[in-house]
Amino acid sequence: MGLSTTLSIAQAALQANANQTTVVSKNIAGVNDAGYSRRIASLTTQADGIPTVTVSRSSNTELFNQLLSSTSDAQSADALSSGLDALEQTVNLTSSASNSESSTDKTSVGTSPAALLASLTAALTSYAAAPDNTALGQAFLSDAKALASKLNAASTTVQTVRKQADTDIANAVTDANALLSQFTAVNTAIVTGTATGADISDQQDKRDSILTALSKDMGIVTTTNVDGSMSIYTDSGVTLFDRKPNTITFSPTTTFADGTTGNAVVVAGIPITGSSSVMPLASGSIAGLTGLRDTTTVAYQNQLNQIASGLVTVFADSDQTGGSAATIPGLFTYSGSPAMPSTGQTGLAAAITVNANADPSKGGSLARMRDGNVGDPTNAAYNANTTGAAAFSTRLMALGTALNTAQTFDATSGAAASGTLAAYAGSSVSWLEASRSTATATSTSASALVNQATTSLSNSTGVNLDDQLSQMLDLEHSYSASAELMSTVKSMFGSLISAMQ
Repeated sequence: MGLSTTLSIAQAALQANANQTTVVSKNIAGVNDAGYSRRIASLTTQADGIPTVTVSRSSNTELFNQLLSSTSDAQSADALSSGLDALEQTVNLTSSASNSESSTDKTSVGTSPAALLASLTAALTSYAAAPDNTALGQAFLSDAKALASKLNAASTTVQTVRKQADTDIANAVTDANALLSQFTAVNTAIVTGTATGADISDQQDKRDSILTALSKDMGIVTTTNVDGSMSIYTDSGVTLFDRKPNTITFSPTTTFADGTTGNAVVVAGIPITGSSSVMPLASGSIAGLTGLRDTTTVAYQNQLNQIASGLVTVFADSDQTGGSAATIPGLFTYSGSPAMPSTGQTGLAAAITVNANADPSKGGSLARMRDGNVGDPTNAAYNANTTGAAAFSTRLMALGTALNTAQTFDATSGAAASGTLAAYAGSSVSWLEASRSTATATSTSASALVNQATTSLSNSTGVNLDDQLSQMLDLEHSYSASAELMSTVKSMFGSLISAMQ
């Protein structure tokens, strides 16, 4: 081998060493970057003995796909868990159960409709035992007003949670569209770099980062094409990106009330959420928020409406003469009076109120609760106390009996199918707490899986600082050897020139 060839090899070795050092330095710099994948500098020797370096990127498709899937599941579970946490304020299990002036039990049994209904029942029993006691009548009325107010407030909370979920869906759609736009540019750069043989590792890191962010909004699956490009689909199979992005559309709803139906998220004309979707999202925040908005909150609202309709039914005024006067709302009424509401009538929990005819602060009379003509004081057919006796208790006792009589409920909302009104209200609280507990546990488990997938991927494709520092030391030794070779060749060239002279 001639000196010139040896010198060329030594120079190439120094250049290869510099390239390898650059890669290792880059790895060390990215040691704390969660989105950085380790670069691998592979040294190969050509037929003429000249060493060259090729750079590749460490990857693990299976672990990365697992990370995407677990991230989507975690976001879906977290959306539902957060929504149920907000609904729990309608139960408030750490607060006092009663607003009654006669109540002496202020233990931590909550201010749920169930707790307030129990307080109302106790107040009714006390009032029935002494119907001429104005203070007991006022206490009963106060509990009735507190229960109606609680149902109003709980209904408002439900619709507020639905509205927030709808807003969050809109934000997630905006975010997903922005990410798909970023993905377009990065994907194009990767295709171009693949065709020209350029180092595309930085673009691949960025593409993975975009996919991870997108998986928070919705469940996705990907395929890689022969030219290095990638296609993205929802976890239900709808195309999000194939050479170009499909726009995701969604129209937020301005105001939510009981009975309002939120709009669907649509991709290329295909609904991916909502009852009309044949390819619904299975995971991601959009899926979780849609389930919260359209299923969980709607079920709970239905339960509140059934409690309200049960109250109107129990305390209704009926013909006391045996005649044909229609049964009408009595102590508890609503805007549709004098018609009786249907079971779980839409909007009833938001509209229920205590009849002003029984409220002295509104010009009414407490005696009407005792006598049974709250709904229509002008119609004598509804008056059970025809003698006007101050100690008349028959009507109040009948109300107590009705309150403890089993009713039939719509079980599709999740609470009990039948039982007393108090039992149904209790089953509603149990349903809410069980749903929240399950959602919290699912969210915690899903988050743990994300952490596990992240750790596994990092161990497989991330940077080990000790390993990189060891490689840097080896490269320093290699550099010294190549430099020594060049020095030797230089010395030999010098000796040769001197001999020629």
